[in-house]
Amino acid sequence: MKIYQTLLFPLRGSGSGIYVDKLAQFLAKKGHQVRVLCSDHGPLEKVDDREYPVETILFNNGENENYDLDFNFPTFTTHPLSRETTFGSLSSAQRQAYVQAFRERIQQGVALLKPDVIHVHHGWVMAPAVAELSVPYVISLHGTERLGFEKYAEYRKIVLPGLHGARLVLALTERDREQAIQIYGLDPQKVVVVKSGIDTGMFRPLQVDKGRLLKGYAVHEAQRPVVFFGGKLTAIKGVDVLLEAARIYSRSAGRPITLIAGDGDARASLEKQARALGLEGVHFLGYQSQRHMVQLYNVADVVVLPSREDWFPLVAMEALACGTPVVASDVGGLRQLVNQQTGRLVTPDDPSALAEEVVALLQVGFKEKARGSAARHIRQNFSWENTVGSIEGVYGDLTGLRRPVRSARRT
Repeated sequence: MKIYQTLLFPLRGSGSGIYVDKLAQFLAKKGHQVRVLCSDHGPLEKVDDREYPVETILFNNGENENYDLDFNFPTFTTHPLSRETTFGSLSSAQRQAYVQAFRERIQQGVALLKPDVIHVHHGWVMAPAVAELSVPYVISLHGTERLGFEKYAEYRKIVLPGLHGARLVLALTERDREQAIQIYGLDPQKVVVVKSGIDTGMFRPLQVDKGRLLKGYAVHEAQRPVVFFGGKLTAIKGVDVLLEAARIYSRSAGRPITLIAGDGDARASLEKQARALGLEGVHFLGYQSQRHMVQLYNVADVVVLPSREDWFPLVAMEALACGTPVVASDVGGLRQLVNQQTGRLVTPDDPSALAEEVVALLQVGFKEKARGSAARHIRQNFSWENTVGSIEGVYGDLTGLRRPVRSARRT
């Protein structure tokens, strides 16, 4: 089957980028012909050895000499590679140039590949360009596009036709499905749930030299327990709540340290907050590759996701797949990932409750107790093999080229 995937963002630095990259890799390994269009600052085919071709629309980040559009790629909230440029910050001329650039590249890509199906990631401004074509297309909702729809009203007129023209819309959870039907006015029969997954061959329990790893980050407290956060540094991720909690749990037995991996528009204010709180054991590591994240998950004693709002975060699955328990806010689809055997859920915006659960898990050595069950939970329920099988079923349902897979839930 020929599959053309389109993404607003780079294939790195965000959950949707990682999702598209892994999906394309697994589809290519299964014999499908896959092509991807995305944003970035340089042509990926020159720097990455991928099993599928990637075309990039190049944006200006102030450092690259060659680009298609003279501004950085816009985001819904923030991105490690584009902290300040949002869809709301684009001028009318920039917005038109952005839409036109994607329209032209999509038309070129479709003419080149002649796909059986187009898979659009994020129900946003690329979908109208795809709707103009005769190729059936499906849209994956990754969550943050809803924030854009609610915040940037000027985009709604071009977003809705694309969403309504899709043969199917894929949601990560039942809650996301219900919200999509309500917010976008979608036909319930066209919205299906396909659970996300991760590469459990990469994310798994490993023996990592903790002291050596931390020393590489100039962290010299290897004897202390590690609380770890990974993700975008933006308001909805609640890292400010984590810092308030760290002021409490860092005084407990063992004096846990806090490692924060990621970047975003809130990084400067968070670093200022950490200094104001006198948190000597908090270390901002910046953006980390997936390979480095595997090592960090494995040396962590507990991973914390203090989100104010979230959907189905890959970080939670990745941490659990590495055998590390998770303390997370009870939002979005996190109840499907975190239970009493794999971690704890807490009320958002409650640093005291967050600190209490972190201390409780550290005191009983919960990681050693949960390590095996957490990894099995993800391996059995949220592997990429399962996700790809479900999506293949969706493609087959649209094209008739493959028999649908029952794990793609239709209601």
